[in-house]
Amino acid sequence: MVRDDARQRLLDAAIGYFGSRKMAEEWLNSPHMGLEGMTPQEVLNSGPSVEQIMDLVHQLEQGDVP
Repeated sequence: MVRDDARQRLLDAAIGYFGSRKMAEEWLNSPHMGLEGMTPQEVLNSGPSVEQIMDLVHQLEQGDVP
């Protein structure tokens, strides 16, 4: 459940940043250099700590897209 909560928080932050669920989902599924070429969804699925996921949320909230 923690992982589902982390994904929802990440998605909510992305929707807030990008302005739409569609754009947020595209971001979640696009590779990013700041994530070593992984997608945010892959990072979430790879089992990093919840803190790493929340760092992504914080970056979005601060207007810094990884």
